[in-house]
Amino acid sequence: MSRETKLRNLILDRYTSLRQFAIEADIPYSTLMTLLSRDVGGASFDVIIKICKQLEVDPMEFCGG
Repeated sequence: MSRETKLRNLILDRYTSLRQFAIEADIPYSTLMTLLSRDVGGASFDVIIKICKQLEVDPMEFCGG
């Protein structure tokens, strides 16, 4: 399973929609969608930290660690 699929599933397990997650994580929905459709590794550090903080997961889990 790709990092993007794993992240999408984790978000949807905890939130009703990707848009709702983006609002609560304080990141643009378009940024989240780009990240999920392309590559988590290409995201900025700040965005990854916001996502991981909101999901309460270790950032290294999605950054190749």
